[in-house]
Amino acid sequence: MIIKSLKGFHPTNLILTVFIAIAFWMKFFTGANPGIIAEQGSMPFYNAITNFFLNIDSPFTAKLVSFLLILLQAFLIVTINNHFKLLGYRSYLPALIFIIITVNFTQHQQLQAIHFANIFFLIAWIRLNQAYGKQKALSYYFDASFLIGVASLFYFNMIFLTIILLIHLLLTRSINIKEFTVSFFGLAVVWYLFLAFYYIFYDETYDILAVFSFEPGFIDFMSLSISTKITSGVLLFITIMAIMASLKYYSSFNIYIRSNLKMFFYMFVVGFLLILLTNSSNELIYFIAIPASLFISLFFIKLKSKLHGNILVIILFIATIANLFFS
Repeated sequence: MIIKSLKGFHPTNLILTVFIAIAFWMKFFTGANPGIIAEQGSMPFYNAITNFFLNIDSPFTAKLVSFLLILLQAFLIVTINNHFKLLGYRSYLPALIFIIITVNFTQHQQLQAIHFANIFFLIAWIRLNQAYGKQKALSYYFDASFLIGVASLFYFNMIFLTIILLIHLLLTRSINIKEFTVSFFGLAVVWYLFLAFYYIFYDETYDILAVFSFEPGFIDFMSLSISTKITSGVLLFITIMAIMASLKYYSSFNIYIRSNLKMFFYMFVVGFLLILLTNSSNELIYFIAIPASLFISLFFIKLKSKLHGNILVIILFIATIANLFFS
């Protein structure tokens, strides 16, 4: 009954998703935190945004913008799923799952660089999906590469998501040197323009090597509260269960959905590798939550035992509410 109520694509599902999001964010809105994460050494585009919000000195405005960006990411995922039929089912459930996953990392419930970077990546993903089945796809891969380049000017580690472009090429296209080259060219154009304008305006070169760091970021996980660690374990368990379950249904899907399931999996793996191998912190959960929300949504939609599905949803909600209360 619970899953049936949540997985639909009706105005009531949209209203319910927004209502749940507001309820989960209420503690954040009423809290005393500044509403924005401003760190020394932030990427230029995000640094300009932090300077703006610090100058207007309005924590509520920063919190509101952060919340709206979360909703935008959630509904971009829904739009991508519905338009390209990634799950074979139109549903607002991926948005709800995305919100539930990200809200559990309460220390990152603030305006931060990855919100903007994620949006550009999702738009890049739209361009990648539009390339499917096209004989000439150079413009799609250039646009996706360009958008990932822009995303990296907000959150540098997004630059490594060019790996996703290459994986997409290998999964959906025959080997084409031009498409392979273009997958890097868009990124190169963004950074060339940025470095050129930076030199013109500041009369010095931007130290790009200073932003490269391969210090493991998973250590930040140890600083999480006990309740967040427990809820993270629950989320990881359900996600792994969902990934394993997708193998069961894999042969019943068409080729397009199969290739997208592979992409979800590689995105999930790349996200974890970025946490393990770079200076990324737990904020990368916002990226990992994209494939995780789609896998979990597919799992709940396809699950034959509605009782088991409803129990898992209840556990997920209880764990999230408890985490928000105790963290």
